[in-house]
Amino acid sequence: MIKKILPILIFAFFSQTYAQNYFQGIVTEEDTSAPVSDAIVTVEGTAISQYTGANGEFNFTEKIPNGEHVVTITKENYVNKYFLIEAIDGKNITMNDIKIEVDKKERKRREKVLRAKLKEERKLLKEREKLLEQAQKDKEREEKELEKRKRKLLKERERNKDDVDDQDNDAVTYSDIEPINSSNISDLQVKYGALLDVTPETITNTKLFEFIQEWEGTTYLMGGATKEGIDCSSFTQRLYTTVYDRYIERTAEEQFRSKLTDKFLGKEFLVEGDLLFFNKNGDSEKLITHVGIYLNNNRFVHATSYTKDTGSKGVKISNLDTNYWTRKFVAAGRRKKSSD
Repeated sequence: MIKKILPILIFAFFSQTYAQNYFQGIVTEEDTSAPVSDAIVTVEGTAISQYTGANGEFNFTEKIPNGEHVVTITKENYVNKYFLIEAIDGKNITMNDIKIEVDKKERKRREKVLRAKLKEERKLLKEREKLLEQAQKDKEREEKELEKRKRKLLKERERNKDDVDDQDNDAVTYSDIEPINSSNISDLQVKYGALLDVTPETITNTKLFEFIQEWEGTTYLMGGATKEGIDCSSFTQRLYTTVYDRYIERTAEEQFRSKLTDKFLGKEFLVEGDLLFFNKNGDSEKLITHVGIYLNNNRFVHATSYTKDTGSKGVKISNLDTNYWTRKFVAAGRRKKSSD
C-alpha cells in the first residue's frame, strides 16, 4: 500500500511545483512616475498581500488560485487602484508600470506647499533684482568716476609731455603679451569647450566633465540607475554624489521640494552645478517631471527621452535657450550644504 501511495505523492509534488507561478510588478505615481513604496498590494479573496519596496516593486511567489482575481493597491493619500488578473498554471504575471493617483486632499496639500515656495521664491527674486539694480548703479557711478580721473590724467600728461625727466612716464613700461601655451589645454577642455561654445580655458572643473564624459551616451530608462539605462533624477543624484560629494533626493519632485534647494527664476543668476527643473508646460503649479544640471553658456547636462535635438535619447548636453526647453522650464535651484 505504501509503495502505491508514494508515487502519487511524488507526482502531486511535482505537479504543484510545475504549476507554481509568480505575480510581480512596479507601482508608480501617475503625475511624476516616481516609484511608490509601502503601498499595499492585495489579491482579493485570498490571503496574498504585500507591501511595495523602496523602488515600488512587489513580487508574490505564493500560488495564486487559477481564474480571475481582483487586485487592489492602497496607500494613504492615494486613490485606491483596482484591476483584474487571470492566474493560469505555468504562467507568470508581470506588470512593469502600475499607475496610482494622489487623492484630492494630497494634491491640494502639494499645490499649497508649492505655491508657498514659489511665493517665497518670487519675493527672493525681487530682492535680488533690487540688489542687481543697485549694483548696476554703483558700477555706473564707478565708471563715471574712473572716466573723470582718466581725463584728469590725460590733461596732466599733455602738460608734461615735453618733460623728459618726468618720473611718472619713466615708471611705465610695456611688454609683449605671452601667447597661451596650447600644450596645457587638455583634450577634455577642447571637447567640452566646443560643445558649450566657450573657450577651452573656461573648462576648469575636470572632475565634473570627466564624469559627464564617462556617462555621455548612456541610454535613458525610466527608473534606471546604471550604465544599462538611467533616468534624469538618478543621473543628477549620482553626479552630485560623485562630483560634489553631496547626497540629493531620488526624484525630480523631491529635489525641487527639498529645503536644501534654493529656487530662483532668473537665468542670469545661473552658475555651474545649479539644478534645472522642468514639466510639461513650465507650469509652477504642476509637479516637476524632469531635472538637469547647468554647465555654462546656457548649456546643461541631463538624461532625457527627448530625441529631436540630436536624434538619440540618453545622457547628453542640451541648450536651455531652445524653444522646447524654454517652454518647459519651471525654475532653477541651488543646493545649500546641510549645515547652512
